[in-house]
Amino acid sequence: MNRNPVTKRTLIFYLVITLVIVVSSISVIWLPKENSVSKSTEDSAKIPPLIAFLPFIAYIVMILLPIIYKRQDKESFVWGHRFFKGVYLGFLLMTMIFLIELASGFIHIDDLTPDYQNALIGGIILQGIVAFGEELPFRGYILPDMAKKYGSWNAVFLSSAFFSILHIPSILTLNLSQTNIIIMLLTITIAEVLLALCYLYDGLSMSIGFHFTWNFFQYHVYSLRQDFGGILKITSDNQLITGGTFGPEAGLLGLFVVILAFIVVFFWMQSR
Repeated sequence: MNRNPVTKRTLIFYLVITLVIVVSSISVIWLPKENSVSKSTEDSAKIPPLIAFLPFIAYIVMILLPIIYKRQDKESFVWGHRFFKGVYLGFLLMTMIFLIELASGFIHIDDLTPDYQNALIGGIILQGIVAFGEELPFRGYILPDMAKKYGSWNAVFLSSAFFSILHIPSILTLNLSQTNIIIMLLTITIAEVLLALCYLYDGLSMSIGFHFTWNFFQYHVYSLRQDFGGILKITSDNQLITGGTFGPEAGLLGLFVVILAFIVVFFWMQSR
């Protein structure tokens, strides 16, 4: 079903998005590791400013590029009006993971971050940029573009797989085991399918809401992924189940929850 053949212009869009994500992901390798404060400070002084700001520049490009393309196509983004449904879904899934891990003894809360107010404000700003920076190109442009060529359901899975493949370089920098890498790729892919279903149901408002709360509560509220400035200090056990310091996206419990959510949302959408 190829209703709209690939043009040079759309190919450029895909190539630019690929290049931006891969380059910004690889730039993480040169950022200082948090082994010690003095070492991090010393390493930071050696890093060119451009490399330090590459992730931020990348997200600005990913926000602006689909806006430019949509205007040139004389098309509008499908925004919808169910932002808070997406917010509730992301919050519910991440809270479920957190409470199960806490009740099972797989994670332990050691302390509260002293400067938690700034951590929350910083998290809101960061994840707001991330949610817009990933939803506008992938759900706002790539998913509709693929749907024209291959149909809606094929586009859902193709765009989700495309997103996951582009994140392989950043995943490889985490020094995960092969098992956790496979789990993380599967979890991210299925989570992307959920985001695509949110878009098909309502539009960008719902997918942005889901994306924002999924990241915000995972990283900044429940602190399930280290090095993101969460408000809690967490100790994680059993990396296979919880993902350890890499968060539930790399663990079996996170994979199980997103599969369960996908099944529920899929049949709910089919019934409607």
